Amino acid sequence: MGQEEEWKGFVDEWGALTGRRIAGRVPLTGDASNRRYFRVRFEGEDLPRTAILMERQGTLGFKKSEEAVSGGAPEPPGDPFLLVADAFGDLGLPVPSIYHRLPDGSKTLQEDLGDETFFSCLERQPGEEESLTERALALLVRIQSAQPEGALTWVRDRAYSRELIRWEFEHFVEYGLAGAPERDLRRIREGFDREAADLAGEAVKVFVHRDYHSRNIMVRPDGSLALIDFQDLLWGSPYYDLASLLFDAYRTVPLEKIEKALDRYLALARQAGVLPTVSNEEAMERLCRHAFQRNLKACGRFFYIADVKKNPAFLASVAGTHANMLRIVGRVPSLAPLYETFSSSLRFPDASPSP
Repeated sequence: MGQEEEWKGFVDEWGALTGRRIAGRVPLTGDASNRRYFRVRFEGEDLPRTAILMERQGTLGFKKSEEAVSGGAPEPPGDPFLLVADAFGDLGLPVPSIYHRLPDGSKTLQEDLGDETFFSCLERQPGEEESLTERALALLVRIQSAQPEGALTWVRDRAYSRELIRWEFEHFVEYGLAGAPERDLRRIREGFDREAADLAGEAVKVFVHRDYHSRNIMVRPDGSLALIDFQDLLWGSPYYDLASLLFDAYRTVPLEKIEKALDRYLALARQAGVLPTVSNEEAMERLCRHAFQRNLKACGRFFYIADVKKNPAFLASVAGTHANMLRIVGRVPSLAPLYETFSSSLRFPDASPSP
């Protein structure tokens, strides 16, 4: 059976149960993963008139490497995307409904959330930034308030561990630097080892979406937010997803707005019992340290996707990661010595990878 027959047969299985006929499908812009997305249209006026078909092929190379250093965590009891979608849906968290699926998660037919993301909404309506940020912070606290129990018990063993953080630093060394001499690499790795131990040592642990940024938060027509790309859910620091949102590689958030958003997050998190009382300055330092690591990771990932996956689409965002590193070092000077070990070897999109 060819690919055309395969996807039609899969969608027709659901169509036969709901009395729908396929009118066609169009490809959607892909992400950096091994998943392809299509919008499927159905004949007639019955709702839903569209759905999103996801087709997954294999496992990304860097995902296999991450799993190898995740501290010996057991495999999830099924496909992570489906497990999280079902569990989050049961908790009332805004994730797309799954209309039809293959048991291994290699094909799903999902609710169509539309094309509007947090990022695209801000491009059209920059005056909505404060309102959108407030909604994104509230949604983040809802995620962090959930517990790893019942259908999500397995996530507690999927830790954002020192080993995994250290591997992400090494991923940056491999792909995000160019021409660093061996003596510098030793100093860089020593600094990264210390930072990984610090970041993994947060006392408070919560669910970590791991890609909670402006292109993974959907804005529905009614203005409510919804989550996508949550299959990498981990158990780790409450500051990680906040850093992903506020120190986003795809958009620049001024520091004064980041500090205002942090104040609001702390109030919501304390009210929900997610975080104990902590000073704003201490919280800002923890946020910045996670953001620093997050932007190094993203920088290495963007080059990896270009070099290995032959997809240069994310190279335009490398400048955003570099700019965030500088802003963070300016705000948290204790990170400056670590930054100085590698800053002269930072790779730019027109540079070759490290030998």
